[in-house]
Amino acid sequence: MTDERIVDFLREDVPADRRDVSSAVVEGDREATVFTRDDGVAAGVEEACGVFEHLGAEPKPCVDDGERIAEGDVLLEPSGDATALLRGERLALNLLGSMSGVATATRDCVDRIEETGAETVVAATRKTTPGYRRFEKRAIRLGGGDPHRHDLTDAVMIKENHIAIAGLEDAVRRAHEKASFTSKIEVEAESLSTAERAAGLGADIVLLDNMETDEVNVAVDVLDGYGVTVEASGGIGSGNVAEYARTGVDVVSVGGLVHSSDWLDLSMRVD
Repeated sequence: MTDERIVDFLREDVPADRRDVSSAVVEGDREATVFTRDDGVAAGVEEACGVFEHLGAEPKPCVDDGERIAEGDVLLEPSGDATALLRGERLALNLLGSMSGVATATRDCVDRIEETGAETVVAATRKTTPGYRRFEKRAIRLGGGDPHRHDLTDAVMIKENHIAIAGLEDAVRRAHEKASFTSKIEVEAESLSTAERAAGLGADIVLLDNMETDEVNVAVDVLDGYGVTVEASGGIGSGNVAEYARTGVDVVSVGGLVHSSDWLDLSMRVD
């Protein structure tokens, strides 16, 4: 995380034309402990360390990003100027809590799929917090998932509205004409017929959107001979991700990994 990004975040707490009144009540050097009240997967350790380092404190990480953690575990032991510790406290905890929540939700889905013996990949979506996407996407990776597209330039995604405007055939044809040979073309399909047509038109990835598992089972069999990557999305979460993995799809994308994950409960105590 760059200093510039840290400054942007810190400025939300102390705008450039204001002063941190709270700093007037503390002084001297102190040691602190950041610990978790929840089990989960640590994420945001690197970012939290960057916050304290920027403020002139020594962060001293105690766990690595991506490591499983349990209630009571210490994640960081920052030390240094008391003002720096308190000024960085909330931002560091916000980064750790939110990113660890995403990583934990991701690892849960990954674990559930591994128990089935399937090799289905758990992926995120672009349902992310504006301005915070790269942190949420990094947390997905730390949880063992795939971040999917970071932005609209990563791949060509032909969705229902593209098809409504241009038609499936023209949309795929134009994608082949305009996109680089290095860009994959993905088509969102809400029916088996659309999925098979997309594969026949040369799509690299077919996204089975909002289909029940029995429909997905049929689609996977039908698409088997086309050599496409088959992705399922829509209504998938920890409760049914294993069921979708058993259909044989290559990827399940789960928007809830970001927008519905619970933050881990973290605290900092100064000695």
